[in-house]
Amino acid sequence: MKPIIQRIRWALARLVAFFIVAIHRLGKPTNCEVFGAISGTTFLPVPLLSHDDDPNWKIVRMPYTAAGGITLALVFVGALVKFGAARADVLPAVAADDAVLEGVLIDKGGSDPGNPSDTTVAVALTGSFDKNTVKYADGGATISAAGLKRLHEVGIFVDAAIPGGAFAP
Repeated sequence: MKPIIQRIRWALARLVAFFIVAIHRLGKPTNCEVFGAISGTTFLPVPLLSHDDDPNWKIVRMPYTAAGGITLALVFVGALVKFGAARADVLPAVAADDAVLEGVLIDKGGSDPGNPSDTTVAVALTGSFDKNTVKYADGGATISAAGLKRLHEVGIFVDAAIPGGAFAP
């Protein structure tokens, strides 16, 4: 008798599960599937990711201090940065700063209409980024081998990406 009751319970559980999934799908937008993946175009206007998996970024927001003529207005998303001497602010990094590179700028302050005087920036301290987008803050030469080595040491990987789509290793 016990196996028959268990079979009936199992059949009811499967039937209820089917209806729960059907109801969930009815409320879901069309052409939208989420499997925990993030495409390279998720972060607009500049796609920074070099792959289409979870980026596992560590991000901090800190005050930006202009240096070498590179002000907040001139710096761009994808610029390499370093920390100030007290590690309380972020400075733009150029080719001469290869030994002290710390992160990639992913958001500039001042974009909030409620706080136009905001001078903070968001900096990714770890993650994987598109080689075509990440550059020195002055927009200069490609990142040197020493710069790539330093970035790798701090957990930042700069990989080639396929134009028009994310790179999937």
